[in-house]
Amino acid sequence: MPDYQNIFLELLENLELDISNLYKLFAEKFPAHKQLWDELSDDEVQHASYIKKLASFFQQGLVSLDEKTTKTFTIKTVRDAVKLTYQQTQENKLTPINALAYSLSLEDSILEKKFYDYFTTRDQNVAFVINKIKRETSQHYQKVKDALEEAKKSR
Repeated sequence: MPDYQNIFLELLENLELDISNLYKLFAEKFPAHKQLWDELSDDEVQHASYIKKLASFFQQGLVSLDEKTTKTFTIKTVRDAVKLTYQQTQENKLTPINALAYSLSLEDSILEKKFYDYFTTRDQNVAFVINKIKRETSQHYQKVKDALEEAKKSR
């Protein structure tokens, strides 16, 4: 596997773990949506483990990666933003609505940047893993969107 593919997968795995940590912090700071944050955090950890599986599928030649317009720089930029938001949350600079709005934007950007559309495979097991991450990310977007709309109504 070429170096850029290793780096891409490593960054993607770390991004998922960073997002999980952010959601754990949101659960702690914004307990009104603790169940949502805990659920999302757990899913992100699972996504990181799926990416580890993808790395082993790469080694077996079952999947390939075409970076297209998403470069490692893009993932690094998203990770930096997640880390900044984590820091702001620790410093109590976010409200629950800010946290929901940021999460909505974050999940949307992952979908919009199509991080998981750059994997190609003919193997059903590999396709299942990739599609599961994409489907769950879409579900995250919808759950956060619903929670944000509800939070705005109850202001």
